[in-house]
Amino acid sequence: MKSVSANGGMTAGRDALSERFSGRLSVDPSITRKTVSYQGNRDTPGFRWMKYKEAFSRSLVEDMLDIHKPARMLDPFSGMGTAVLTAAGRGVESTGNEIMPVGVLTGRSIADAANGLATDDFMTAGSALLDHIRSRGRVPSEYGFAHVRITRKAFSPQTEHDLAKAREFLAKMEDGVIKRLLNFACMSVLEQISYTRKDGQFLRWDRRSGRSLRSKMCKGEIPSLTCALSYRLQEMANDIPAVKRTFGGRPPRFMTGSSLDLLRNLPDDSVDLVITSPPYANHYDYTRTYALELAWMGFGQDAFSSLRQQMLTATVENHTKIESLRLSYANAPGCFDQAMAAYERQQALQEVLGVLRSHIRELGTPHVIRLLEGYFMEMAVIVAELSRIIRNRGHVVMVNDNVQYHGEDVPVDFILADIAEYLGFRCVDIWKLAKGKGNASQQMARFGRREIRKCVYRWRRI
Repeated sequence: MKSVSANGGMTAGRDALSERFSGRLSVDPSITRKTVSYQGNRDTPGFRWMKYKEAFSRSLVEDMLDIHKPARMLDPFSGMGTAVLTAAGRGVESTGNEIMPVGVLTGRSIADAANGLATDDFMTAGSALLDHIRSRGRVPSEYGFAHVRITRKAFSPQTEHDLAKAREFLAKMEDGVIKRLLNFACMSVLEQISYTRKDGQFLRWDRRSGRSLRSKMCKGEIPSLTCALSYRLQEMANDIPAVKRTFGGRPPRFMTGSSLDLLRNLPDDSVDLVITSPPYANHYDYTRTYALELAWMGFGQDAFSSLRQQMLTATVENHTKIESLRLSYANAPGCFDQAMAAYERQQALQEVLGVLRSHIRELGTPHVIRLLEGYFMEMAVIVAELSRIIRNRGHVVMVNDNVQYHGEDVPVDFILADIAEYLGFRCVDIWKLAKGKGNASQQMARFGRREIRKCVYRWRRI
């Protein structure tokens, strides 16, 4: 007997995938929410310098390194560099691709601290920076914080002045490791000294910001830049010996850009192990979450929009990349053609999209359809490239979430497993957390509370 979805749609495609892969689905008690989130890193020297919530834990990486013992490792969505830094500390040749400059600066700063940084020189420069911020005098307007629409009124007038002083000091430093670390230190405290707080994909605003707000949120006492920065610089100095022990020895290679572009440049059979967590198909816009940090790094309004469009499709604002990808593969279409074949055979996905199209007037935004189409098409391209890059019997370990839209479950784990098996992998394990996450509150009201799987996948190249 055929089952039906919450909206009365058929689920035959999803049922077939469930029947095929459920035998590889299991609960691993050692994998918890802490393992697959930043919570596992929040007290780790180096990683605790920046609240990068999209990270997974160092312990997960260590477990996979112990099992697979790779010589070469890749993370195509490396974030703040948890996987590649941990691997580098074990002597593994590692490469991280990341499109978010905030993550790249964080990873490179930790790698710099782990490899040759003189703590005394760092603290001397940090003290000079603090002295300059405290010094009197006006600062030229060219060093003012270059706000975009989403960041305006994020700081008090005094904090705006202090940030400009910091930018003036950094602009006059010679480029090098210490300048990068001081720049990173300033970036890492922006949320703390602002009227904002990261909340999922949004910035929540303190009522004292002067913005027109419905929320009455109050962060409590907001420290000055010098107070927050003094603490961060001392924390970094204290952590440097532990960071050197843990992550020193063989600096990882960090590449800035989209893996939809960068993976094409990696040679065949060049990697033993991939450990990664791509963006989830969950409507999050990381350019909003890290708006303060991106503005600090010099991203203007147009650069925000450009970066958002280059990222793997995960928000309703992303436009389709199919024609640009087709063009980029024009001289070597094989990999792209295989990816499209893997994507186009996904009955379970088309089943979900069909239901959503039939209820399009009831959707919060019709663009969730384009989001899901783009996400799985682009992930098929990523998986096809990984199949080429990873050596025979090498592995992919991936952290990801299933999602739900308008009450329709989207089995991301099973769909990606099917794509992977079409493209030359064998799905060995799908480890799910003992307790999944709940669906969104607006969906609970209409469709009831339904648990959504959060999983770690392991695929083997065959």
